[in-house]
Amino acid sequence: MDPSFVDALERYASEVQLASGQVVVWEGVEQDAFYVVLHGRLSVTQRVRGELESVLAELGPGATFGELAVIDARPAAATVTAEERSVLWRVDRDGLHRLVGDPDVAWVLLKALAGKVRMANARLAEAVRWSLDSTEPGEG
Repeated sequence: MDPSFVDALERYASEVQLASGQVVVWEGVEQDAFYVVLHGRLSVTQRVRGELESVLAELGPGATFGELAVIDARPAAATVTAEERSVLWRVDRDGLHRLVGDPDVAWVLLKALAGKVRMANARLAEAVRWSLDSTEPGEG
């Protein structure tokens, strides 16, 4: 992570320690903070049908999550669970609002969000390709 981003975050962050298996964000529940992974590994999952879940991402040190739910005040799109003992920084909505007042910090956040949008677009394109491939008429 960019050192100026880390310095800015530290002023508004509180530390959160998670045990393995602990959920920090539940899909469908409103969020009032975003998180930065300092240590550990977390999984991001989303319900796709009933109780069936799809793993969207694995997060490690330096990863951020929860920004969108805080920015647009909508429920979380996915569940985030610690896969091992993990340490996070938690930045609440007010802290995020203050952080984005710093253009350098805002730019780092925008780049991170752009990367997430690109990853989502790639997953969507793959799903569409898979769907099209599975519906092609068989040769015969």
